[in-house]
Amino acid sequence: MSVKKQLERLAALGASYHKNGWMPGTAGNLSVRLPGESGFWVSGSGLDKNLLNKRNFLYIDLETGKPDASKNSKTEKGLKPSAESSIHRAVYRSLENVGCGLHVHTLESNLIGAGTSSEEPIALLELPNVEILKAYGIWDENPKVYVPIIYNFSNVQDISDCLERYLKTYKPVVPFCIIEKHGITVWGKDSVQANRNLEATDFILKYMVSWKSFSYPGEKRILPSASAAALDREEVFSTEFPVYPASFS
Repeated sequence: MSVKKQLERLAALGASYHKNGWMPGTAGNLSVRLPGESGFWVSGSGLDKNLLNKRNFLYIDLETGKPDASKNSKTEKGLKPSAESSIHRAVYRSLENVGCGLHVHTLESNLIGAGTSSEEPIALLELPNVEILKAYGIWDENPKVYVPIIYNFSNVQDISDCLERYLKTYKPVVPFCIIEKHGITVWGKDSVQANRNLEATDFILKYMVSWKSFSYPGEKRILPSASAAALDREEVFSTEFPVYPASFS
């Protein structure tokens, strides 16, 4: 699919998400990375997502994190990248075969919390064993599935740095993360899969908020990341990050 078609597809998704209440005001951003490209396209800052068009996207160099002027000749004049572009960049830098990122501010993602802090910025939340997990390609019976919750630093780059370190180290099965009291970032190999993953994620978070009853193991403790590098995945879940019951604002 051409760049033009990809951006038109994202613009249509933005309108749909705005209608759903997932991108209120000018919140959130959408991105796509084409195979073999050294950067990605992401929606610009301060835009109403129900009014997006293909000229509202900027090409960001993956290495520098800055707009590539040679690719942005047809971009709307004066358009600037959102600070949240760094979140998309963290995903693309960390995970192979990701071609689309969707960052939205759903109500349920703001209600689920884990008491993260600037000192302990990452926690893990065990997801409920519901049928919709199969949308992520998880077919195990009674799987143990966790999603990272990241502290909502005022400096978005700090959020991105935490996410990038986590993704590069643990290569999670679940294709999304929660930023506490902020929103969710969901990804997939292309916009079709990413949208499917977002729909599944929205269902799971709505289920969790409606359920409001959790009993997950784990105590609040964090070990230095260097010491966790030699641990296997199950040990990391119980020692590197706290595994919380969800709390609701």
